[in-house]
Amino acid sequence: MSESGQDTGDLGDGATRPASPGLFVVERRLPKINDHQLTVLQSALTSAASRFSARGDGVRLVGSIFLARQERLLSLFTAESLEAVQAVNEASLVPFASIEPAVQLPGLAQP
Repeated sequence: MSESGQDTGDLGDGATRPASPGLFVVERRLPKINDHQLTVLQSALTSAASRFSARGDGVRLVGSIFLARQERLLSLFTAESLEAVQAVNEASLVPFASIEPAVQLPGLAQP
């Protein structure tokens, strides 16, 4: 695995294939936000991610979860790099506290 936690995949001939998209969590602190403001914020994130994806930057917003008691919004992205996720979030003009690489763990299998 590379430093970013992504497998670059040795092809056996000394070449490497591009890393598969990684998973990233973006955290925001949102005190005193209402439902309408959350909807507008999510729309801004979705729009920015769509613009970057359309131009081939390989960034996709998977979704977001709002933790009301903690006043935090956690948004999940797939992307080729942390820098791409950062660029999308800066373009959305929605301030964020952190961006962290993440690992998805399996849940129970569905019957």
